[in-house]
Amino acid sequence: MSDSETKRVAEVLERIAKVLGALYASNLGDLEQGIKAERLSRCGFSNAEIADLLGTNPNAVRVALHRTRKGKKVTKAHR
Repeated sequence: MSDSETKRVAEVLERIAKVLGALYASNLGDLEQGIKAERLSRCGFSNAEIADLLGTNPNAVRVALHRTRKGKKVTKAHR
């Protein structure tokens, strides 16, 4: 496979991943943004990609992930 074909395949795979991420995000429904961000993060999406999927900015995603993870640690400690 030539370099141009490899590059084209990589671009198509990235596009497929973005579409699947968008579908997954839309199926998360009414969950809090932090939970949506955490689930997308587990799928391997970067904060910038998650922000794009959720219609926000990467810093808001970072904060939402932090709050969600911090909240889970507190919840586990009280059990």
